[in-house]
Amino acid sequence: MSSTKAIKILYCRSESNDDEQMRQQLEEHLYGLRRNGVIVTWDKRMISAGKEWEKEIKEQLQTADIILALISSKFIASDYNWDVLAKQAMERHRAGKARVVLILLRPVDNYWKVAFPNVKVLPKNGIPITGWRPYDKAFANITKGIREVVDELTDPTFHIKKYFRRIRAVVKPVAKAFFKMVAIIVSVAGVILYSLTKTSRYRRRNKNSMMPLLKMFLIIFGGIFLVSQIQNLLDFYSSKTKPNHTLVSNAKVNPTGWIWIGVTNNSSGRLHAGERLLKPENPDLFPSIEPSVVPSSGAVVNVKYKVNLRKDKSLTEQLGELQKGDKLVIIKVEPIAKYSPNSPYIKLRAQVSKCNKTCEK
Repeated sequence: MSSTKAIKILYCRSESNDDEQMRQQLEEHLYGLRRNGVIVTWDKRMISAGKEWEKEIKEQLQTADIILALISSKFIASDYNWDVLAKQAMERHRAGKARVVLILLRPVDNYWKVAFPNVKVLPKNGIPITGWRPYDKAFANITKGIREVVDELTDPTFHIKKYFRRIRAVVKPVAKAFFKMVAIIVSVAGVILYSLTKTSRYRRRNKNSMMPLLKMFLIIFGGIFLVSQIQNLLDFYSSKTKPNHTLVSNAKVNPTGWIWIGVTNNSSGRLHAGERLLKPENPDLFPSIEPSVVPSSGAVVNVKYKVNLRKDKSLTEQLGELQKGDKLVIIKVEPIAKYSPNSPYIKLRAQVSKCNKTCEK
């Protein structure tokens, strides 16, 4: 899996509205990774009208880097999820082509282990999201776990750094204890040495006996210095190996702006990701992005034809022009207004970030 592109995350979930609500909450917690271009996410709600849903899901499954299986009783009860999606996901997991991660939504029997043996389970300790108070603590823990998987897939030195962090966790306390012990020994030796040098009779009779004590003092002092340098080295390496997601994001995503993306007939004003964008009689209102559906936050889309990039949501001040084929990360989608008083259609705008090649799917 290449570290030169955004990591693609695929959700496998049931049709339950409760499960979908939890998926949306998880999406919100992953927003930072999506905004920085580190990941892109896909859910079956993004399937555009007219496409064969089963074929589309299979294609997305075959290109995903991380497959999140949202485990609930509804998921387990679905023959399609259990017999098709779980099987294909684990085939790619065993082949090293993708990473399957289980997200426990609600308490269920451990029967899920039959289909998903030896995979990462979140939240930690196998406690379902509903077992946490508040739920945000669970989602934060899940996000941390997903971030670790992303780091592992994008950083070739991840395992080396993890190994050294483990060594440091063991060595540093031992080194500190040893340092304190040596300090005590040096203090005691110093007191003894000082007392001996004050004894005039000892100085007259044992002029050469001070050398062994001096050598011992130097050896102990040298040991203290060596231990302190080892500790400093461990601290330095620890600071160098902490993941720097800001650096990654700066290399992948450009500043944001607003574009209009098309119209939909959702007269209620509520937007649904995956809903088809319409083609009215006026060509100026044709969808400006591909796929021609209402995109979800974090989705990567293509510009269909030249479109103006605006500074703010009022779509007034122009920042520049986007060209056909440019790739964009969707930050959020909002309705503008009905473009005709008697029309049920709503014109849509989106806040976007223009991607470099590293942001491509």
